[in-house]
Amino acid sequence: MKKLTLIALTFVLILSGVNTLHAELKIGYVNSQRIMQEWDVAREAQKKLDEKSQELQQEYQDMLGRLDSMNQTFNKQKMMMSEDRRQEKEQEIMQYRQQVQQYQMQKLGPQGEIYKIQQELTQPVLEKIQKVIQEVGDDNNYDYILDSVAGNILYAAQAHDLTDQVIYKLQRSE
Repeated sequence: MKKLTLIALTFVLILSGVNTLHAELKIGYVNSQRIMQEWDVAREAQKKLDEKSQELQQEYQDMLGRLDSMNQTFNKQKMMMSEDRRQEKEQEIMQYRQQVQQYQMQKLGPQGEIYKIQQELTQPVLEKIQKVIQEVGDDNNYDYILDSVAGNILYAAQAHDLTDQVIYKLQRSE
C-alpha cells in the first residue's frame, strides 16, 4: 500500500512538473498528531471524549460484575432450588445477559453512543484544522501539504514542516 502511495505521489509530482513547465513545486507537511496534542481545543475535545468513554466503560464493567455475581450465586444455590425456581433464575440471568449485550452495542458498539459523541466532538475540530491548513497553504503558495503521520513522507527538510504555523493560527483563532 505504501509503495502504491509512493508511486502515485511520484506520478503526480512528475505530471505536475510537466504541466507547470518547470515551475517550482512547493510541498510542505504537518504532523497531525502533534496538532491534536498541542491545540487546546483538540485536547479539550479529547478529554471530554475520554471522560464519557470511561463513564460508559465503568457502567458496562459494573453490569458485567453484576452478571458474574448472579451466575456465581445461581451456581452455588441451584442444587437447593426447585425446578421452577431454577428455570426462573436461569431466565433472569439470560435476560440480564441480553441487557448487557444490548448496552454494549448501544453505548460502546461501532454505531453506539460513544461513536456519535466522538463524531460530535471531533468533527468541528477536524474541520477547523483543515481550514487552517488550507489557509497556510494558500498564504504561503504551497502546492501540496502532506501529513507526516499518515506515513507517506520518506524524507522532508524541517524547513517544510508547517505544523508550528498551523498550531499558531489555531490558537490565535480561539
